[in-house]
Amino acid sequence: MDQRYSPVQDVRRHHRRLVLRSLRDDGPQPRADLARRLGLSATTMTKVVGQLLDEGLVAEGAVAGAGRRVGRPSTGIGIRADARHVIGVRVGAGAVELGLCDLRARVRESRSFAFDAAAESPERVAARIAEEASGLAAAVPAGRLLGVGVAAPGPVDAARRRVVLSVNLGWRDVPFADLLERALGVPAVVDHNVRSMALAESRYGATGGADPLLYVHVRTGVGAGLVIGGQPFRPGPHGVTELGHLRVQEKGRPCACGATGCLETVVSEPYLAARLGRRSADLLAELDDALLDEVAGHLSTGLAGAVNLLNPELILLGGIFGAAPEPVFDRVRAALRAKTFPVLRDLVRVGRPTLAGDAGVVGGAAVALDSFLYER
Repeated sequence: MDQRYSPVQDVRRHHRRLVLRSLRDDGPQPRADLARRLGLSATTMTKVVGQLLDEGLVAEGAVAGAGRRVGRPSTGIGIRADARHVIGVRVGAGAVELGLCDLRARVRESRSFAFDAAAESPERVAARIAEEASGLAAAVPAGRLLGVGVAAPGPVDAARRRVVLSVNLGWRDVPFADLLERALGVPAVVDHNVRSMALAESRYGATGGADPLLYVHVRTGVGAGLVIGGQPFRPGPHGVTELGHLRVQEKGRPCACGATGCLETVVSEPYLAARLGRRSADLLAELDDALLDEVAGHLSTGLAGAVNLLNPELILLGGIFGAAPEPVFDRVRAALRAKTFPVLRDLVRVGRPTLAGDAGVVGGAAVALDSFLYER
């Protein structure tokens, strides 16, 4: 059967997306204000809102401070956050986190488990994800789970169905979407884990609308994700932005990717723990000045390349940097400033993520919400 939509249906879907995205990004609004903002006629707005009301996705109520009439609240339209749910999944190096999230990507219930990549196949890990996701889905009424979004470790295919390569886990061509769809009976989508985190911060974090936004996650490796113009940046067939595999040392340490001197060989958690002689929950806080300067120097070299090429307004440093003391950020900012093009030095900000520990799960949820609701 031909699943393509007619031109009229396409226009209606476009209007629906516009309204839902505006309510997501700008909060509840009176119909008249929403129509003006989106350039839609009153008739079109009535039809779109009527459909969304019928589906239970939005509700009408008093919106204090909205509208143009003075002296009393206006009646506005707002998203019913609990009307539907998605499951966000973050797959890391040896750990998986899952969360049942509402339409604002807020985590309502979470689960996690550890795995041994040397002993468990990626298919077995996917089966365990499906088991935990089924437990989360049990709390959702029938028909109210939109789907599953997986924030995966490594580049994915253009259709966002499978992990093409995960260097640190040794995985290749893992069909996560197919495996989860068969097990759960709902749609699934897969994207690069750090790009998913960047999308989550852009959509649902307290980033003040910063654009472009670069998210850098330092843990077992160094991953990066970029949002430009409100959309995740997916260059080429696999959307690869491998900041961690930029060479920062000409004759450096061997990397899991097969090259030498990659950024992640000199700033990642395993390397720093080895230099410190132990693992620590506050690893960066325990480095001496010399090693901290080394870390800031190498990291700023990688970041400077991204700044000079892509001009991000905001860089968020997550992973082991998420809870780092502010002086650590000051070292990175100073080193970065010295290496960036002069007119960009005062434009880029460097800070910590605003979604903290939920960034990966919310990232998976953000990908699912975009795919199955807001961009559909």
